[in-house]
Amino acid sequence: MSEKVPLSVQPSALRIPSLNKLKGKRIVLASASPRRQALLAAIGLTPEIIPSTFKEDLVPEDFENIHEYPVATANHKGVEVYERLVRQDPENPPDLVIAADTVVLTHAQPSTDNISYSLLPETKQDLLEKPQSKEDQKRMLLDLNGNVCQVVTGVVIVYPILTSPGYGTKAIDERTLVHFADNEPSLIHAYVENGEGIDRAGGFAIQGHGSILIRKVDGDYNNVVGFPVASFIKLLELCLEEETDFLEI
Repeated sequence: MSEKVPLSVQPSALRIPSLNKLKGKRIVLASASPRRQALLAAIGLTPEIIPSTFKEDLVPEDFENIHEYPVATANHKGVEVYERLVRQDPENPPDLVIAADTVVLTHAQPSTDNISYSLLPETKQDLLEKPQSKEDQKRMLLDLNGNVCQVVTGVVIVYPILTSPGYGTKAIDERTLVHFADNEPSLIHAYVENGEGIDRAGGFAIQGHGSILIRKVDGDYNNVVGFPVASFIKLLELCLEEETDFLEI
């Protein structure tokens, strides 16, 4: 017997077409991140939490454009969860799977409010993974100290369609510049010893004690936390405009 669809859209959610469309639907977040859950809950979305089992073993060097890396990872996460749920219960497939992946890049490009990224000169950007140790975290933060990094989140939605392979995907990547203050080494040492950020790409958590290290954010703050809510809503709106049967199958 199929399970009852949980209440994914709370009464507190804004009454806008993109969120109204999700009412009564089975919405799944392919992530265990409490930060992503909290950001979605803040706008009235409480999806099922079904983390992806994708190994996240893509090789960044295989991508000509490094910004495609988090989008590809998010796509694999979302598709893995969607296909798994369909196999487990074909009578109760998800209506929408939300997946995301966030990375930190050094040597940030300038803000591009009025220019396409494709028109900018190519810049070699290094990908910062999660620190392997406190020493590795300290090395990352000293490198970022007084400089600017770019936080990129790839967001992918997976939803049913009638044609093969049975699902469609839409993706975006959100880019935010994070300006680090010129911090004293003792402050960075104290942050590392606190233990925060050791589980985050780049070694810092902007919504916690890490905020002390940051001078300015250029772009979506929520993107740095882990999920660009505003762009996610715009993505849903775009799907509603372009696909008349979006979430109707």
